[in-house]
Amino acid sequence: MYQSFFVSFAATMVYYFFLFISGLIGGFLGGLLGIGGGIIYIVVIPVALSGIGVPRDEIVQYTIANSVFASFFSSLSANIILVKNHVFYIREILIMGCVGIVTSLLLLQYVVNTSWYSKDTFNLVIVVLLLYMLLKTILNASNGKDEKTKEDSRFDLKLGLAGLAGGAVSALSGLGGGVVIIPILHTIFNMDIRKANAISLGVIGITSFMMTIFSMFENVKSPTALYHTGYIIFPVALSLAAGVVIASPFGVKASKVMSAQMLGYLFSFFLALVIIRKIIELAAYSS
Repeated sequence: MYQSFFVSFAATMVYYFFLFISGLIGGFLGGLLGIGGGIIYIVVIPVALSGIGVPRDEIVQYTIANSVFASFFSSLSANIILVKNHVFYIREILIMGCVGIVTSLLLLQYVVNTSWYSKDTFNLVIVVLLLYMLLKTILNASNGKDEKTKEDSRFDLKLGLAGLAGGAVSALSGLGGGVVIIPILHTIFNMDIRKANAISLGVIGITSFMMTIFSMFENVKSPTALYHTGYIIFPVALSLAAGVVIASPFGVKASKVMSAQMLGYLFSFFLALVIIRKIIELAAYSS
């Protein structure tokens, strides 16, 4: 009896340590590239959830909620460093963040946390969109220069549309929104990639905070035995967050010593990983 208990306990601790290490990696990448770390979290969280007995019926909802929770801590710790360095763009962040909040909460309520939500349909759309943005990002990086952002009378409207796209991707996938916010700002608005990264982290901080609060008050159809509030499973979310808070500031500092061209290529690489991941998910679904 005691032997089986200790074996089960040790196995559970391995999953939590796995989440902590994933938080370190995701936090560093989030701070470095402005993506919030969701590219890592959405891969590792389902594995950990399955291993610790979370019901399969709502594993997608649990994954998105806990990924967003970790993304909030990633952006929070990174934004503290950005504020200290006086590179916090409050106007752009508020415009995009407010639109992103409304979009993400509506999608969580009326799409994601419903029985008819099809992640595969969304994956197909996001793959096409990200492929276009990947090509544009690589072209910008290969040019080795950024054009100056043109702020015309419709600039605020354009920021709002970018916030809408970020909020939608964050709610529908748990990625954090940075994978579309940064390419939009960098390739369509011709914004310097460092500024785009900083704005993305600010927007992720606002939207992920509100989405986390929302997820905490959701009625869970398939509750887990682990301590949770709504879809937030605290042993899982806090294991990730512990690694995130440690590593995210180091990612921000590392981005300062890299050239804009190198950051563009790195972002393109991880954007390609997201696309490959989505294609694999689509292939698994079709088979």
